[in-house]
Amino acid sequence: MNQSVYLRLATLFVQLDIKREEKAWRKAHRRIRYIGEPLSEHMLKDIGFEKDGLSIGHTVAPQYKALREVARIRRRLRVNLTT
Repeated sequence: MNQSVYLRLATLFVQLDIKREEKAWRKAHRRIRYIGEPLSEHMLKDIGFEKDGLSIGHTVAPQYKALREVARIRRRLRVNLTT
């Protein structure tokens, strides 16, 4: 038995929405790297970077609890339909 066109479209739109949300999540959690003249470890810490050049404390978005719930919902939606 074939899936209906509407069901296929609905799953396509849900998958596209999940990809869009994941892309936005990755963008929000991307760390900034300092690229410039070499500075001492203390100078980097003063301007907000670790000694490897990555930013300090900007790896978690403020709505962390909401993002966890979205991740749980995504896991539930990733179940393959058997119809």
